Amino acid sequence: MNRDFKLIIILFTAFLPIAVSAQFQENLSKNITLSINENIETYFFAEKLAVEHIGYYVFSNKDSNYDHQPLVSHSFEHFKKWKDSETVLKIADLLTKLRPVLSDNSQILEYLWYCKPFPEKGFRYELPKSAAINDSVHYPGAKVLTAELTNLLISFYKETKAGGYIRQNKKYYKGAMNEASKYIAVKSIPFEEQWYGQKFSGYAFILMPGMPIPHGEDNYRAFGNMLITPKGQEPAMVFSSSVMVDKKEKLSDYKKFGFDNQQVTRLLTVHELGHSFVNPLLKDFKKEIQRDSLLLTPKLKKHLETSYIFSWENCITEHLVRLGEIRTAKLMNDTVEEERLRKEHTVTLGFVLLPFLEEIIVKYESDRKTYPDFKSFLPVIFESLETLKPEDIDKLIQT
Repeated sequence: MNRDFKLIIILFTAFLPIAVSAQFQENLSKNITLSINENIETYFFAEKLAVEHIGYYVFSNKDSNYDHQPLVSHSFEHFKKWKDSETVLKIADLLTKLRPVLSDNSQILEYLWYCKPFPEKGFRYELPKSAAINDSVHYPGAKVLTAELTNLLISFYKETKAGGYIRQNKKYYKGAMNEASKYIAVKSIPFEEQWYGQKFSGYAFILMPGMPIPHGEDNYRAFGNMLITPKGQEPAMVFSSSVMVDKKEKLSDYKKFGFDNQQVTRLLTVHELGHSFVNPLLKDFKKEIQRDSLLLTPKLKKHLETSYIFSWENCITEHLVRLGEIRTAKLMNDTVEEERLRKEHTVTLGFVLLPFLEEIIVKYESDRKTYPDFKSFLPVIFESLETLKPEDIDKLIQT
């Protein structure tokens, strides 16, 4: 597994949704949607052409082959006649200026989510202060450059008739959505809400077929977002293709679309959704987390290094999210999934504190009158963790 490409970026900031063409949005349930965002697709069409001039941008590389991603490969062939257009050259110049300022293109995509559907200008809703692009300390000058980039993308959209291209390939986009929808855990979300004692106004899953990723069986990218809609908060997961597909002559020839991946889709729509419930709550327990930081012993850190656990805050967050997965499966009376998750997280992945946490959580589950939601029970969890010593942690690790 290559960590650089299996990239889960959890951004717990306030995002606003963007309307998409009706044919690219599907209601999986009353409050769960699956969609394609045309603004994002247009960005990746243009980025791929700009890379021909600037060499690379994030995981799009001039010298790399993307035949394993049909939409990336075929769209490049379709749009490459505009490679040397004035608009693309200006986009390339802006991306060159943005590249050293932004960590990747996620901040640009966040900005595009706020925008009206191309070719309209302006914002669908007011860009909030919490938007990453507004952080002038970490991203100096990025907001102005991204605004210029968005105007150029609108010009690109109109000049190349990108919207027509997207709709022309409706069958491909719908095929991608059909593949992903098979594995999105729609049935588990109400049980997650019940277990955590928290409900969101909705849940959005957004596919990015146009996002380039290097070839590799475990390569994909995803961004976790917290959308803020007029109805309230709406956790979202935005993700690329994750299955390598053999190239065919035309997009209409494809029967596989790169999203037929049960393991990855389940990870993104169950595990990562769990972070939407857990991560914001932990912001109020920074003192307790810092107090217990010695529990991330060198032995435990080594034990969890394949899961990229490098801090106690990260360690306890991942434990709590996995705890929620196991106990939600139990709440659903899905014994097979409960045991599978327990074995995977505790034995295979080495999250050795889970048995300890499962013993504690029974009190929460059996007294929801006292503890109506997970946040109200977190003090009990941290009080219990405070009783542990580093040597207690090391004894849990099988060598």
